Amino acid sequence: MRTFFSSLDTLTAENAYPLETVVAIGNFDGVHLGHQAILRRAQEYGKKMNLPVVVYTFKPHPTIELRPQSPMRLLMTYEEKRHQLEKLGIDFCIEEPFNAAFASTSADEFIYEILQKRLHARVLIVGKDFTFGRKREGDTALLQSSCKDAGIILELTTPVLLDGKVISSSLVREALSAGQLEDAQKYLGHPFFYRGEIIHGEKRGRTIGFPTANMMCEEKFPLLSGVYATSVFWRGETYPSVTNIGKRPTFQGTSELSTIPLNIETHILDQNFDLYGEILEVRFHHRIRDEKKFTSIDELKAQIQSDVILAKKLMV
Repeated sequence: MRTFFSSLDTLTAENAYPLETVVAIGNFDGVHLGHQAILRRAQEYGKKMNLPVVVYTFKPHPTIELRPQSPMRLLMTYEEKRHQLEKLGIDFCIEEPFNAAFASTSADEFIYEILQKRLHARVLIVGKDFTFGRKREGDTALLQSSCKDAGIILELTTPVLLDGKVISSSLVREALSAGQLEDAQKYLGHPFFYRGEIIHGEKRGRTIGFPTANMMCEEKFPLLSGVYATSVFWRGETYPSVTNIGKRPTFQGTSELSTIPLNIETHILDQNFDLYGEILEVRFHHRIRDEKKFTSIDELKAQIQSDVILAKKLMV
């Protein structure tokens, strides 16, 4: 990505922001196939008209600000989303702080002050369900007439369908909540992943012959507790792995489980790296089984060996 702005207020003459742009607006949580269709269309316009492509997105996600009583966990952290947009070749990303003041912006102000004066939109690409302005007072009919008056080319993209379903961030969350990793990967166009720093654990895995890399990822959407066939991306290489998400009930008292946070423990197959302090990306491909409490360490070891064998078959 050529340039990232943390808000519209950071757009100054020194940043050499272009006088005309192709703008795509949305939350883009997960950057799934539906989002990718919008971004591809924006890039087609950019190439045809020799204009840079600008993604205008928001932090925090508007739902988090407007409905704090119903907390929503993101499919990607904001940093991961920026990285994904950069990989897709976006020229500029503006991550607008979404707060009460911004939420009170009228539909007319949004079009004139933001689209025209600040973003310099020559082309605007949004989904057909796009709404804007305070209390969503701006609909596509208003957007169409306003863009026509302003000389802005507007394209309302049609939803992307897969297996008869409209791809959305909500659909991805539904699949993940049901443990349907394969479906989530189809909708995203890439595996769901956690990325984070490897921290010191209790080193029990090492003592039973299955050393694990331990990670805490509390910001993102929580997967179901259980064992998964995964892959680890580290230093440009990918390694097959098995990952447990849960509370290690075999080693905990029943009364303690409710207070223990979920842990992410990954065993990289046929490797024994020293990963403390390293940043790993753990990609989830298949759900193998639920987490369970074992009656002995030997029973646990036998089950992990079975999990490893199955993971190797699934990851071929």
